[in-house]
Amino acid sequence: MEKTLGQILLEKNMITPAQLDLALKRQKQQKGKYLGEILIEMGLVSQEKINKVLDTYSKRKRIGETLIDLEILTPEQLEKALQRQKDLQKQGIRKPLGTVILELGFTDYDNYLLGLSKHFNMPIVRLETFYPTPALQRALGEKYAQKNRIVVLENTPARIKVALAEPTQRILEEVQKAVPIGKTVEYYLANPYEVDSCLRKKFDPFAVTRYR
Repeated sequence: MEKTLGQILLEKNMITPAQLDLALKRQKQQKGKYLGEILIEMGLVSQEKINKVLDTYSKRKRIGETLIDLEILTPEQLEKALQRQKDLQKQGIRKPLGTVILELGFTDYDNYLLGLSKHFNMPIVRLETFYPTPALQRALGEKYAQKNRIVVLENTPARIKVALAEPTQRILEEVQKAVPIGKTVEYYLANPYEVDSCLRKKFDPFAVTRYR
């Protein structure tokens, strides 16, 4: 039998049986929420550790399945989007599934962002009033952050907070490797248009750096 996320977390001593039972009870009461989401909300396992387990043991649902769970897509729409993606690949055009879904008009970006948030266990952050500074961006390298559309929100000896426009497993791994061992990385999702606008802003050392 394939192990569940809960069983894996128990075996790795990341939670106790009592904590798992409590989380499963909450999951029944809060329909539509994944176990990983609930454990993070309860403060039992960090976002970083849950995501690592999901990826290491291939327990993360595909984005299409997540969008169906949220009722953002129907199974029929997902099937059409996947077929469209395959047809484009035959023409030598590679597009992410999300881009195809949006181009087909099956949902808008705000709803898609909600799906990504649930898929990656990342809260959504707004950046309209946030001004990046060179000191913050240098924590990951200004050129790297610009290229990968990353905004550093906060950087302390204990943790770094980053907002991503297009999270991928590669980027998550690279960011993790870029920070000192033992330092916590907190990931947030942001609208790509807001990220691009934020990165285009002139660095103003006197600007108030706020995000919500």
